[in-house]
Amino acid sequence: MNGFIDNTYWIAVAHLPKWHTERINRFIVQVVHENQIAWSDFFGLDKKEWRNIFAFTDNELADIESAKRDLPRLAFIAEQLQNEGFQIIPVNSPGYPAVLKENLKMKGSPPVLYIKGRKGLLQDDAVAVVGSRSAGKTALDFTDRVARKSVKESKVVVSGFAKGVDRQALDSAIAAHGKSIIVLPQGILTFQSGFKKYYEPIVNGDLLVLSTFFPNAGWDVGLAMARNAYIYGLAGEIYVAETDSKGGTWEGAMDGLRRHRTVYVRIPEPGEKNANRKLIDLGAVPVSMDGVVMNLGGESSMELFEQTRSHDVKDPEAGYDNAASDYEKKIIEFLKHGAFTSKEIRLALKIDWDARKLTAFLRKNPNVKAMPGKPVKFTRNDFVAGSLF
Repeated sequence: MNGFIDNTYWIAVAHLPKWHTERINRFIVQVVHENQIAWSDFFGLDKKEWRNIFAFTDNELADIESAKRDLPRLAFIAEQLQNEGFQIIPVNSPGYPAVLKENLKMKGSPPVLYIKGRKGLLQDDAVAVVGSRSAGKTALDFTDRVARKSVKESKVVVSGFAKGVDRQALDSAIAAHGKSIIVLPQGILTFQSGFKKYYEPIVNGDLLVLSTFFPNAGWDVGLAMARNAYIYGLAGEIYVAETDSKGGTWEGAMDGLRRHRTVYVRIPEPGEKNANRKLIDLGAVPVSMDGVVMNLGGESSMELFEQTRSHDVKDPEAGYDNAASDYEKKIIEFLKHGAFTSKEIRLALKIDWDARKLTAFLRKNPNVKAMPGKPVKFTRNDFVAGSLF
């Protein structure tokens, strides 16, 4: 099959209207992994077959039918992308960055990536330096130092291409002859001026441009906010140069802490008006102007971080103390390995519960979720399908 034809289907699936990311990814798992159906074959099915095999709701069926009718238009976009040297990396591709799946899981991993540049940069260790668009000189100086330090350590610098800290991180990395990734807040086909400006580093393999949004989407505040999660997701290390107590930088840092990630924050100078110290108080690790971890007195900053991050994030097995049923423990442990029907669970674990009792337990347990389809399968809330995530 021609590449742009296959990509046509991926564009249709990745941007199903009103479908959130996790629902799209579970849809992909259903079709590609569980039923091993090619997208060309899937879109060749009729409405009745879709309903019988996948148990879609009426609204979902309408959305998929709409996407099917839109395939001719999407084929032109896919062909344009191919002719102009762009690549599409689906979530099931070996070239999809493992760090993105690890950090964002099924709930947040974008179904496709649109890129231009050396794809291998997605597999390298990466650092994100984030902060305000209106950051002060001290924050920009910090950004420059951390970006250059990252280049010396052969790490890729991830940038959101916004004014202020983002642009400083990118410019510093390029000036130091390092590698960078730009994560766009728009569709990749609308970044033509940027491709002209950064033509040389892209051609030389030093810069990759990436988008997760519909190829023709223009810049939008909502897309800019959504893009922040992908900057954090691609990076193994996160440095906050300057943040307010709200906005994209703050939300991204807090999300990182909730995910038990280490977030480094520049220690603010006396008199600075920002929320850096507040973020440190909540568990981020304080660093110097050179990005070196600092001790603020008493316990080490890393000890404070470890203590803070142990709270607020619910462990999937929380609540299963020594008095809990052995069966319940075994079921939760077993569901780490995938999605299973009640019958499969009973047979695998040799449980003497009847089907009604087991199903009731699975449906009521907050750490278990039911997968769409017939028969219903159950898995853990934190399960990520092995073949795709």
